[in-house]
Amino acid sequence: MKTAIKNTAFQNLLRDFDSYVKVKNYKQGKGSMYQTAVSEFLIWLEKSGINSIRKVTGRESVSYYEHLISRPKHRGNGTLAEKTIKFHLFALGLFVLNLLENNQIEKAYYIPSYSGESGNSRNALSVEEIRMLYQHCENDLQRALISTAYGCGLRRSEIEALNTRDIQLSRGMVIVRDGKGSKRREVPMSDMVAGHIKKYIAEERYEKLKATNRTEDAFFIYDSGKRMNGEYLNSMLKKIVGQTSSYELIQKDITLHCLRHSIASHLMEKNAGIDFIRGFLGHSQINTTYIYAVKNKRKKPVTTF
Repeated sequence: MKTAIKNTAFQNLLRDFDSYVKVKNYKQGKGSMYQTAVSEFLIWLEKSGINSIRKVTGRESVSYYEHLISRPKHRGNGTLAEKTIKFHLFALGLFVLNLLENNQIEKAYYIPSYSGESGNSRNALSVEEIRMLYQHCENDLQRALISTAYGCGLRRSEIEALNTRDIQLSRGMVIVRDGKGSKRREVPMSDMVAGHIKKYIAEERYEKLKATNRTEDAFFIYDSGKRMNGEYLNSMLKKIVGQTSSYELIQKDITLHCLRHSIASHLMEKNAGIDFIRGFLGHSQINTTYIYAVKNKRKKPVTTF
């Protein structure tokens, strides 16, 4: 038996999200899958005594995640399938992004990732799937995000901390000044990656700062001119994934770290040296890089993007 949302504010949020999904033309499948997933979340909030979306934090998000992985199916026996749980979490990621864009919340709250029983917490994309992400970017900002996460293999924390002075276009290098273990490294950029980054700096980023009449060192900035946080950057990636309307890609539950994992796999498939990949990724131990070698040992070489 279906339950309706009683909270008027939540009803309005669901209507806004419904419009957002339709405008973005996200693939629906059978019925309004995205809206149904968000509706279930809002109903759960009501039952949990939460009547304002601004009161939702990572704590509630984790509690809802625990609810999802344990709740029975509406039809049939057993609990929700892994793909269904991943889809619910993906829909919530889009919902959070819509809330941010409409100023309903000031900061994105944490949404857990589901890895199932296999223990595989990272999903690598194929070269064709990376191409698909680039092709469905709507602006220079989104292309710059894919370029730093995949093209440069940066960690989410490194992307968040990136400053414009760290982008050395004349040398074709990105400087990571404080990587994992407080280690500095230089990451080479391909011509395509450098082109996307240069265009973002010269146009979209410049216009944001011009409109706010302020200066800012951060590479990725909000419309307000302030530094973007890692959660928002991950939410932006989820938006790009949604723009592809690829159900298969959505089910992979892609994060920024998945793009880093993907470039490592693609470099290994092209027989790049272990030492090069270790330096590129900023691994302190070479054994970490060998993980990719083992996973790709029997794969055929592919064309890198």
